Amino acid sequence: MEKQIVDIQLLREVGEETLAQIAALGVERRYERGETIIWAQDECRYVYFILEGQVEVFRQTSGRREQMLDRLVTGECFNLVPVCLGAAENLANVRALKKTRVLAVNASDFMRLMETEPRLAHAVARFLAGRLQHMTQLIETLSLYSVRQRLARFLIDQADHEGSREGARWTQTDMANRLGTVRDVLGRALRRLADEGALRFERDSILLADRELLEKAARGED
Repeated sequence: MEKQIVDIQLLREVGEETLAQIAALGVERRYERGETIIWAQDECRYVYFILEGQVEVFRQTSGRREQMLDRLVTGECFNLVPVCLGAAENLANVRALKKTRVLAVNASDFMRLMETEPRLAHAVARFLAGRLQHMTQLIETLSLYSVRQRLARFLIDQADHEGSREGARWTQTDMANRLGTVRDVLGRALRRLADEGALRFERDSILLADRELLEKAARGED
């Protein structure tokens, strides 16, 4: 198990002894594509480390509309924020986007380990700072930019990281959930960018045709 968790980003600098303790404390669990791993408002019991696969973190309204908060892949972790807060409930839903294996570590065990292992506590502090930065950027994007700008920025980011990200493809529904809109509005924004020559559709893919035009759209320039 230690060999499997040595590449977990959060644990890369905590030392072999701490890795061994986490491996001993954790329980491996497996999930099929589409299976829910945790639900928001259920009891917060574990922090999870992704050994293999990909998950989606999201919130859901009473009307079943979703806001995607993140996609996480092998080597990342989730549910650490409520664990560190001592929260009674999970703060978000998480589901598997493909076959996924995770190491689940009991929340109280993990917190006790943090108290005795300074390098782990320091790594967690860096992780939480990164999550704060991510959520701040997400709020800024959703509140300050139009759907057209959000979409253009998203497409540029995906193009820049093409080949370096594993996992499930983005459907238009996924993109709408990530960008805080609905599929119809997203579809109109995509068609407008295609009509302007910024992108083109090829089978099931969206390809950048003119990056300069897309960057202008991301800046809010018509």
